[in-house]
This record gives sequence, C-alpha cells and structure tokens, in this order.
Amino acid sequence: MLKMEYVLISKYQFTKMKKLNSNQTILIVDDTKENIEILLELLKNNDVIPAIDGNTALQIVKKEKIDLILLDIMMPIMDGFEVCRILKQDPKTAKIPIIFLSSKSTMEDMQIGFNLGAVDYITKPFNPLELEARVKTHLELKQYQDSLEDKVKEEIEKNRIKDQLLFQTSKQAEIGELLMHIAHQWKQPLSELGSINIYNIAKLKTTGDIDNETLLDSFEKTTRIIDFMADTMHTFQNYYKPDDKEENFHIYEAITEAINLISATYSYYHIKINIHKNFDPIIHGNKNEYSQVILSLLNNVKDIFLLRDIKQKQIDIKIEKGDKSIVSIKDNAGGIKLENIDDIFSPFVSDKNSFGMGLYMSRNIIEKQKGTISARNFENGAIFTIVL
Repeated sequence: MLKMEYVLISKYQFTKMKKLNSNQTILIVDDTKENIEILLELLKNNDVIPAIDGNTALQIVKKEKIDLILLDIMMPIMDGFEVCRILKQDPKTAKIPIIFLSSKSTMEDMQIGFNLGAVDYITKPFNPLELEARVKTHLELKQYQDSLEDKVKEEIEKNRIKDQLLFQTSKQAEIGELLMHIAHQWKQPLSELGSINIYNIAKLKTTGDIDNETLLDSFEKTTRIIDFMADTMHTFQNYYKPDDKEENFHIYEAITEAINLISATYSYYHIKINIHKNFDPIIHGNKNEYSQVILSLLNNVKDIFLLRDIKQKQIDIKIEKGDKSIVSIKDNAGGIKLENIDDIFSPFVSDKNSFGMGLYMSRNIIEKQKGTISARNFENGAIFTIVL
C-alpha cells in the first residue's frame, strides 16, 4: 500500500516503488493530502502517483506513462480545468483519459469539464464502489484503445512492408517485360547487321576485294541501324526512369508512347491494335505513370492471348471525353475467368494463374491520380476502362 510519505519523498524513490508491479498507472491530482490518502488506499491495487498541484502533475505526465488521471478542479495557482486544457492541447498527452473529481457539482461545471475533453465527472463526496467501478471501466477502455492502436500500427507496418515487396516484385516483372520488348525491337536491326556482314564476307571470298562505294554504303547502313538501336534504348531508359513530375499532357500521346514500346512485340505475336479517337483530352498528372498503366494493360492482354492461343488477336483502344476523360481497352481474348472480376486488381491474383502485380500497381497509380480503373466482360473479351 502506498502511503502519504510517497508524496513527500523524492521522485526517484517513488518511481522505484512503482516498478514493483506492471499495473496501469493512475495520476491523482488534489491539493488536499487527506483526499490523496483516501484515494491511495482505495486504488492500492494499481500503480498510483499523487500530485498536490497542477504544475507538478504536468511535470509527472511528461516523465511517466499515465493511463488515467483523477483531477480535482479547485486548486491554487492552476485549477483542474486549466490542467485539463493544457493536457488536451498537447498531442502527446491528449489521449490520456481524465476523470474530474470535485465538490463542484453544478451542471455548468460538468458541462465545462466534458467540453474540455474529460471522459467522466465524479462529485465529492463520492461513493467508493462507484469510483472504483468507473476507474476500472476507463482503465479497461484505455487498455483496449492502446491495444487497438498497437494493432493498427502493426498492420500499417505490415502493409508498408507488403507494398514494398509488391513494388519490388512488380519492378522485377517490368524488367522481364522490358528485356522482351528490347529483344523484339532489336531482332530486325540485328538481322540486318548480320546480312550486311554476310554479304561483305561473301564478296571478299569470291572476289577478294570490296570497292569503296560498297564499303561506304555498308558503313552508312550499319551506322543508321546502330543509331536506331541506340534511340530505342534511350526511349526505354527514359520511360522506366523514375519521374514524380506532374504536368498537363495529352491522353493520346501518353497512349501512343506505350504502344511504341510494345509495337515490335505485338508485331512478333501478330497482335493487331486499333485506336479510335474522337477527342484528345488533356489531363493533369504524371504522364510517365499513366503510360505505364497502359503498357501494363497491354502486356496483360498479350499474356492472355498467348495463354489461350487466340488466333485473331485484336485490341481496340477508344478515347472519349465527357465530364471526364474515358479510355477503354477492349480485347477478344475470351474474357476474365474470375467469379469476382474486381479481384483481378488484387495482389497475387490474376486471370492467368500468375501474379497480378501489374494490374494491382496500375490501380494504385490511377487512384493516386484521383481516377478509377475497372474491368468487365464484353462479348468474347474484356474491357478495361480508365476514368480521370
């Protein structure tokens, strides 16, 4: 049992006594020592810290983890209302529940107390059983609140780590797609370089000589091809470079940039793509990220075409403008084979039995730009719609 001498001895000694158990901590603030003694006895099963004035109470709250405050109102220098006001204005102490314990019993006083943020108001003289019950209730609520906040923080941290892993996995998938697109872009130029070399070697073997005009023509062709390959690499490098800049951009331009990156791959797999444009809306946002969403959708459709071995592969992109810009991407790949189509935008879920990270990241990007992306089945395929 904590007696009155603990009010008078040093804070260091009191803290040592307090650490003998791990109960929740109650701060009693009252300028009458007899009242403190009664409360110490009544609440002896808890950790209790007494303070005989408002300034001392504020100092204790800065140094100790307080779970509940029993606060008298009528105190010299600083009354309980002012102490409560100071505590509630500080984010570090605002969540500590405060019960006013006072002989001031008018409705006006109670209203002031609750308006300041108190969770309860008990008038003196109090019923010990009632006080114990109320203190127990508010301590349990505080414990539940702390536990809930810890769980929320834990889940936020888990989601942060999960998003980082998803982002890393998505980037790895993008690298794989990037290498495939570069390979398809370079396939024809490399073939042309090989043909030039084979022709020159064959001429040397047959005639033993190459005239200057033929040699210069070969140099010009190889230079042109190498420049094209360098430009292709520069385009891919710029496209995948991180860019947080927001600007006004044309929807059509962002879409064509994505198509240019995938055009060689589409040509290789005989995928036809049509653009229907009645309007060319200008929107404000991150153009690079918007193009990445288009590319992700096109990559996803390409994978479905190949998985299902669709013969006549076709994609129609339609750009419309009303109150908002609307872009729809329609394919003839057989539709989405999920009971809940919206699940296709969830992480680790896709319609091709593989990770759906690209669509998950696409939804994040579009929602970050204050838009929506949705999918639905239509005739023999699916339609993805982006609204900004």
